[in-house]
Amino acid sequence: MRTKKQFFAFFAITIAAVLALGNLSFASAQTDGTAIKISPVLFDDLTANSGEQLSGLISVSNPGNDNLSLYPEAQNFLPKEGSEEGIPETTMEDTPYALKDWVTFNVTKVDLAPGQKEDVKFFINIPVDASPGGHYGTLVFSTKAAEGTPESTQLKVESGVGALVLLRVNGDVVESGSTLDFTNSGVVGSPGEPMVEFTLRFENTGNTHVKPEGTITITNWLGSEVAQVALEGENVLPGSTRQMVTPWKPEGSLYGKYIATLQGTYGESNQAFTATTSFGDYHLITILIIVIIILLIILFIKMSSKSYKDELSKEIKEEMKE
Repeated sequence: MRTKKQFFAFFAITIAAVLALGNLSFASAQTDGTAIKISPVLFDDLTANSGEQLSGLISVSNPGNDNLSLYPEAQNFLPKEGSEEGIPETTMEDTPYALKDWVTFNVTKVDLAPGQKEDVKFFINIPVDASPGGHYGTLVFSTKAAEGTPESTQLKVESGVGALVLLRVNGDVVESGSTLDFTNSGVVGSPGEPMVEFTLRFENTGNTHVKPEGTITITNWLGSEVAQVALEGENVLPGSTRQMVTPWKPEGSLYGKYIATLQGTYGESNQAFTATTSFGDYHLITILIIVIIILLIILFIKMSSKSYKDELSKEIKEEMKE
């Protein structure tokens, strides 16, 4: 536990931007003139057996104007309770999917001059009795020294930035999930620049993280395919639900009803799932177009029928004359 002397006026720690369980390549934090930048911010393709050791590199840089001393430290993380946005919540406490005690670094302190960058190596030592499935941690670089070091007794503003680690330990791994909802925003935006946002809520009931992938196919009221959009899938941790929003910007205006069909897969075994949602209305213009088409068809049939009757009558009269 930190003493009163270790109290700090402000603590800013950026964790791979809202779970970066997304697509960021770097993360940065700036507090009280202190700037920190790291890359990458996400290690989500790590797989190992129990008893093995993994290693990796993180580039740490100082884009600020002052000298910087950073202290690496591992923490556990889980999705923030009550949130479906993938926001990570770090903790030094143990969790069902803990990772921090397995992590070590090749340095205990990183000194950086303005503009300087340094690669820091980290190691993940998986215990022989590690439970199969997902394990999750954060590699944090902060200006506050780790607990127990002489520097940790100093009163100072703390700034930090972290990279997320998603590790899968082989063994009795359970990949299980389901679609809770697949909805849409309806047609939004300006008349000349319409947009539809599709939201997938996916629940992970297994013991390892999965990342749904797939394609959303949009068809119009005639059943014709209008567009295909790739699902913007995100990592979903065990025991959590994740919202994934995929925008679609059609070319031109939209008229009538549309159906969006999602065909996706998740996990290493590519388990399939499907979902549908519809949007749009039969606007006045659409109804008029339909009515006009129907009238043209009726008129064509009548004209064709009259023409056929006239021709037939003409032939009969000619035969009678003969």
